[in-house]
Amino acid sequence: PMVTGGPVAPPVRPTSVVMVVAISVLIGLLYLPLLHWLGSTTIHTQQLFNGALLVVIALAICVRDAVYDLRPAPQISNQGMGLVALAFGCLWLGTRWHAGVLPLVVLSACLAFAGVVSFLFGSSGARQFLPALAAFFVFGVLAGLVPTLDWPLRAMAARYAGGLMVTMGSPVKIALEQGQPPQLLLYVKDRIFVVATECNGFGLLTSALIVATILAFQNRLPWMEKLLLWAVSIPIAITFNFLRIVSICLVAPRTTLPYGFVHETLGLVFYFLGLGLIWKIARRDKPSRKEG
Repeated sequence: PMVTGGPVAPPVRPTSVVMVVAISVLIGLLYLPLLHWLGSTTIHTQQLFNGALLVVIALAICVRDAVYDLRPAPQISNQGMGLVALAFGCLWLGTRWHAGVLPLVVLSACLAFAGVVSFLFGSSGARQFLPALAAFFVFGVLAGLVPTLDWPLRAMAARYAGGLMVTMGSPVKIALEQGQPPQLLLYVKDRIFVVATECNGFGLLTSALIVATILAFQNRLPWMEKLLLWAVSIPIAITFNFLRIVSICLVAPRTTLPYGFVHETLGLVFYFLGLGLIWKIARRDKPSRKEG
């Protein structure tokens, strides 16, 4: 007897493969300056490194899942062409609206990459890469905000940390020391702590928003829940950053361990506590969800 198998995928035409490869290469070259800028900014900005690593991990997971779950079938599709057209539209709009050029260029890159994925894996492929693409968009936008948010975040961290230590009974004074560059100082009893750029919490803020974005799209949360998760991630990052500063100011004078070790260890503890809380919030009701 003849055994019938499942549906057979349509054959891949060599011309389709050549066209998909050519379009992919051209898109890669078009956005190469953006990728170069993001890479250079990440290398020179310590707070962005963990966020970039999270985006790379999310992308690697999406590639792995696509390879296992989907069968590559390179062909020019209407969805892919539509996404690429939207990408070019964002680029054009960026030339007209200079204030929003960075978000538009990053969004354009995400749409173009989604178009390439659609050419390779079909319509379900673009959906599968949404967590990584959304995380890349958040990372790209935040990378451009580093200089703008540095001092406001530093001042906020020093003010909240100082206020909490005063409540706990420790005398605290906050001072700005002029210089090149100026320094924000925390006087805690007889110790002086510098609230440097690395202490502004931007690294935790970036990672928190990226983790929230990845989980929001991975768990397919409704848009209102996505917005709430992003909204709650910001105060969580700010809170755990100033708690980190408080813990360093309280622990460092009371231990013989090297200050650098205390600083980095407590930084990692509060970093993972903050991200763990966001992960817990994003997955709080996932087990109760059922298909159908």
